[in-house]
Amino acid sequence: MKTALVIGNGQIGSEIAAQLIASGTDVRIATRSGGGPSSTSAGATNTTALSETSSTAGTTTVITPTHLKADASDRAQLAEAAAGVDAIFACAHAAYDSRKWEQVLPRLDAAVLDTAAELDIPVVFPESVYAFAGLDSPITEDSPFAPVDDKGRIRQRLIEARETHPATCASVIAGDLLGRTAEKWSSVVRMCITDPIGQGRRVYVPARTDVPHGITVIADHAAAMIQAAEDLKDVPAGTHQLRIAPASNPTLAEIADFTADALGQKHKRPTTVPRWATRAAGVIERSFYELNALAPIWYEPCVISSSELAEKVGTTDWREGVRQMLDAETSETPARQPR
Repeated sequence: MKTALVIGNGQIGSEIAAQLIASGTDVRIATRSGGGPSSTSAGATNTTALSETSSTAGTTTVITPTHLKADASDRAQLAEAAAGVDAIFACAHAAYDSRKWEQVLPRLDAAVLDTAAELDIPVVFPESVYAFAGLDSPITEDSPFAPVDDKGRIRQRLIEARETHPATCASVIAGDLLGRTAEKWSSVVRMCITDPIGQGRRVYVPARTDVPHGITVIADHAAAMIQAAEDLKDVPAGTHQLRIAPASNPTLAEIADFTADALGQKHKRPTTVPRWATRAAGVIERSFYELNALAPIWYEPCVISSSELAEKVGTTDWREGVRQMLDAETSETPARQPR
């Protein structure tokens, strides 16, 4: 892959861009802000981040991404940003609110798919387990849809639209994310487990902590999406593939215990917040409402099976993902003493 467009620069998009740059790919990152004050149009560049240094024949070259200011739901802007690239990685999203998902995501997906089809380039989407939340068996690439809430039904419709669209595309399912780029308000593991333990606070989790829970290290999700894009080169135009990124299935209690060990703290049993409490909190706080609506993946086992894609890229031990996240948290905030 010589050139790629990454839409979005959050916890997944930034990791995809970093891995592509490390492999020598020319990367464009499209965001609404443009990634910096110097980016004012779809052709403007900003080279202040994500640089990779490589040495060839005794010379050193610094590879930097091109930051583009583009609204991915605007087909004209998106077509300009994607002109000449070999693949698109569509990592833009919306606030964690099913009402906003309904307004934003179908239109966003359609614009990306239409652009990819018109330019005859593959597009890869990150995907969650939400469309399969009601399954009582491990999630596989052949699992039937089983949504339990509006978010899951929206995810199902998005996947079905990709399946019938003339664009060549893939949707790569991952579990709950952790790793060096994990964002506090996007990674439940970071928000509810590693951050509180790092601050010496007791852990309260809106989930059972004694059942297996699908986890994916963000670097693995990114690697899987890049591999999926490569695999799309060998399929007929208009193909959609549902793929599963590397995943493991620890309990949340195991993650809490390992976090405490890594920080040199005593184990403290995480407190499970009962579902009725998250339901009540959801009356005044939308994020709790949305979490409560997905109760089966939090209060019952949510197991993700291995896959051929996972075998291709390898699976990082979830403990390493926790270490990466703790290192990132340490660099973001001053050291805290446990209470």
